[in-house]
Amino acid sequence: KQAAAATEQAITRGEGATIEWTSETRANVSGKSTATQQTARADGGVCMDVTDVIIVEGEETMVSKRMCRAP
Repeated sequence: KQAAAATEQAITRGEGATIEWTSETRANVSGKSTATQQTARADGGVCMDVTDVIIVEGEETMVSKRMCRAP
């Protein structure tokens, strides 16, 4: 839940924004979402590349994704 909210906040703030979070329900779980690049689509929509880092008991996992919105 916190990871999804962090991704949405990073997208809203725009390119370069990083939002950190800590799980409210699981101990030793945290992470951050960083909006890395915004691009325009040919149809007028906008895409934002986001890198998520999730840390579970010291083990870090990184996931990149592209979030797009229609015009």
